[in-house]
Amino acid sequence: MEKKKILTILSELCLLICTVVCWLPVYYFVISAFKLRKDIVKYPLHIIWERFTVDNFSYVWKNMKLAQSLFNTSFITIVTLMFLIGVSSMAGFALSRIKGKFFRVYYRANVALMVVPFISCLLSLVILSTKLNLYNTVWGCIFIHTAWHLPFCAFLYAGFMGSLPVELEEAAYIDGCSTFQVYFQIFLPLLAPITATCCIRSGITIWNDFLLSSTLLNSARKPTLMVGINSFFGEYVSEYGYAFAGIILASLPISILFIFLRKYFIKGLTAGAVKG
Repeated sequence: MEKKKILTILSELCLLICTVVCWLPVYYFVISAFKLRKDIVKYPLHIIWERFTVDNFSYVWKNMKLAQSLFNTSFITIVTLMFLIGVSSMAGFALSRIKGKFFRVYYRANVALMVVPFISCLLSLVILSTKLNLYNTVWGCIFIHTAWHLPFCAFLYAGFMGSLPVELEEAAYIDGCSTFQVYFQIFLPLLAPITATCCIRSGITIWNDFLLSSTLLNSARKPTLMVGINSFFGEYVSEYGYAFAGIILASLPISILFIFLRKYFIKGLTAGAVKG
């Protein structure tokens, strides 16, 4: 019994140390957002109450075009999620319920696309968006993000719908429902957990996107949050206080979204892993 208690204490101590290590970067950039640049360099982990300032936030709001960056990032994220949820949920319904060789092959191809690294396709995406007159437009970012996140979301929806009892669908068909009515009236109301999972998982990635936005958009005319924050890091001088303040402001909307959807997020991850 004593040995078991000692092992429990050691495991809890190990988890506590891991938690502290994980939270240390968060603590560092949060306190640094309220400090002067020289204090960030000289006292990285100390809070200097005498020189505690919020000037970094006011500077970021005025000089980073925060309002415009927030609007562009929000527009790209929200519209992408609307397209993504609509298309991937219907694809997941078809993959989980319609049996056939074509759908089996499509499902395997869908899973294979999940392992393709994004950066390997970036050049071809830029060329394609240029030929389609989507270069330097937010719609180009929206369509690319939708296509890129579609395989994973369809995979989650297919696994979730595959775990639902077939009797629900059969009863709806007996009552005279069409396939679309079965989807909209029977399955769609049950998709809240997996929809929350897709919104948080894909929404965070789209919200924090830097590579596609910096490549496809003109950062001066159509800035996004991550591109604006990156402007504080120069070749010779980096304004860490401004950057950390921008990170906090950019993190608030997606953090609030996670707080409200965390229950569905956890439930959706569990349900999506049951059957696929």
